[in-house]
Amino acid sequence: MPQDLLVVRHNGVAMTAAWFLAVYAIYVMTLVVRRLRASDREVGLGWWIGGALTVGTGIWAQGFISVLSRQLPIQVGYLPAVVLAAWLPAVVICAVLIWSVGKVHQPVLLRAASGVLGGLGFCFLTYLNVSAMVLQPAVVWDFGLLAVAFLAILVGCFGASVMLRRELLREAQLARQVPVALLLGSAVHLAQVLMLESAGVVTGTVCLSADQLSGANLEWLVAIIGGVLLMGVQLCTVLDTRLRQRHTELETSLKQARTDLAVAAHRDRLTGLLNRPGFERHLRELLRELDASGEAPAGRLAVMRINLDGFRALANTYGHDLGDQLLRQVAQRLLVLVRGSDAPARGDGEEFLLLVQGMPDQHAVAQLAYRIGLAVAQPCVINGEDVTITCSIGIALYPDSVTVEQLIGHANEAMLAASKAGGGVYCLHEPGMDISGARQVEMQRDLRYALQRGELTLNFQPKLDATQGGLVGVEALLRWTHPVRGPVSPAEFIPVAERFGLIGELGQWVLNEACRHMRLWLDAGLEIPVAVNLSAHQLREHDLEIRIREALARHALPADMLVLEITESVAMDDIEASLKVFDILDRIGVKLSIDDFGTGHSSLSYLRRLPARQLKIDRSFVRDLDHSPDAQAIVEAVVRLSHALGMTVVAEGVETEAQRQVLVKLACDELQGYLLGRPMAEADLRTWMRSQNVRLAPIHLVPA
Repeated sequence: MPQDLLVVRHNGVAMTAAWFLAVYAIYVMTLVVRRLRASDREVGLGWWIGGALTVGTGIWAQGFISVLSRQLPIQVGYLPAVVLAAWLPAVVICAVLIWSVGKVHQPVLLRAASGVLGGLGFCFLTYLNVSAMVLQPAVVWDFGLLAVAFLAILVGCFGASVMLRRELLREAQLARQVPVALLLGSAVHLAQVLMLESAGVVTGTVCLSADQLSGANLEWLVAIIGGVLLMGVQLCTVLDTRLRQRHTELETSLKQARTDLAVAAHRDRLTGLLNRPGFERHLRELLRELDASGEAPAGRLAVMRINLDGFRALANTYGHDLGDQLLRQVAQRLLVLVRGSDAPARGDGEEFLLLVQGMPDQHAVAQLAYRIGLAVAQPCVINGEDVTITCSIGIALYPDSVTVEQLIGHANEAMLAASKAGGGVYCLHEPGMDISGARQVEMQRDLRYALQRGELTLNFQPKLDATQGGLVGVEALLRWTHPVRGPVSPAEFIPVAERFGLIGELGQWVLNEACRHMRLWLDAGLEIPVAVNLSAHQLREHDLEIRIREALARHALPADMLVLEITESVAMDDIEASLKVFDILDRIGVKLSIDDFGTGHSSLSYLRRLPARQLKIDRSFVRDLDHSPDAQAIVEAVVRLSHALGMTVVAEGVETEAQRQVLVKLACDELQGYLLGRPMAEADLRTWMRSQNVRLAPIHLVPA
């Protein structure tokens, strides 16, 4: 570049105004980008176009002010057409930058291209502003400074792009927006200053456009126009942000109101529980999820209908306020008993509903119903008075009932059966119960009375030593003699007791009665261990240990006189729970026996962990011993396995001499069956021992 150039003076105030306008324009651009991203397609298009026009105008004004801040020692003027033409590239540059920055997840190559295009646009904008002065001779350009200016604008665009993208992903804050505007605005202004410095004017140059656009305060006019436009856009963005925040708040409030209404529509006002529609909705959604997954639920799913017996008469007598308080207390007791995954609800009137899931088995469901019945039956203190009420509970199980209507309907049928049985019990729904239900209800009622009227007795079937023939113990078997029907088979009344929740009471009666007989025999000098069958219901009782210890203490019995028999299928149904119960029983000191071995699906690893001392071979294997080599091989394997695990082996169902001989040959320890002795009453047992000359096996005598 020649050395004889005109000396250029700089107007510091105008340069500062240009820099401020550049920073302000970029700041407004960040606000526009946020509005663009927060709007839908049509509104966003309006923000893009409007933002490009106003921010572009601000950049155009800033560029023209930068040119005006350079004061030459000659009279100059600017062609209006060229000055106005420079407005278009400024708008295009801003449109490209707004669009590029607004796309947060844009490819890197496309972002780089946008930055290069923006840098070239700023250079072209400065070139047009300089060209608005028609000089003779023409401006002499320093291409080195031009390259530095282009590099400066590229670095500014890159840094501002990274900062702005990070800022856009977070909530808008002035402390993060200002640095972006300062960086990019300062880069734009610096690049323009460098490009203007690269434009040299030779000494003796004449401005041919001196009579065109000029004036002492022209830069302030342009600055004011650009600033006012930018402030107008900023005000629009602020108003739009507030309107959108208000709109969002209203939408949130509306959604919350709808949610509250939906919750209220599915909640019972009195108890705070789900109401009937809410319960059915929850149940339907759960069943839909199970159908969609195609997998069986983890554990058993059940629906209970809980009806308060005699509630209406109570409310009519003492007032509905008392009835409401009673319902609230029952609801609170339900909430205490159930888990977070369960869904208690208030049904119609005096009825409650309960959805339980993830229960280990049917017996666990029955145990929960039993505990609910006990909790409801506890006195409620209302207005200083004790109010006592019972409940009838109907239970329907999935997938025996598969739809919402079936589960609720079948639970209702079972609940009605429990109510007809006198109330205060639970009842499990069974297929066809509407046909046989009346007879079962009647039998259940009679069975409850049988406990009170002493119609139940125990029979004892002897177990003999296989080689010596001595009596090693007896098995206690429950018998019921109905005053009208006569003897009722256990195959009939035991399932009824299980369905209507009486099995636990029956099991406790058998346990106490067996202990009473052992005490009588010990007092007579006879040490005869008694085996008692433990039902699945009893196995799940939380107070089983207490019940057994109390029974033994009540009759002053050593624990090892009592043998508890648990069927293999029950023990293996929930093996981890069974192991815990077995360990508890083993600590008491009672003997544990695995009954009906071979009918379940035992795992040897689990069988080894069970603290059982005895194993009973199921009668189905014994039946075929005298003619089936396969049955003999199975029994021999069971005997060897049991002895290896330190357990004695009992074969039940021995009915022929041939079976007895095979069992003795296979080293079976104890035998039980009709060949050796039928189940008999206590007095008949003593007579049988005398008539058969049966002596006690050589076991230790324990003093009372």
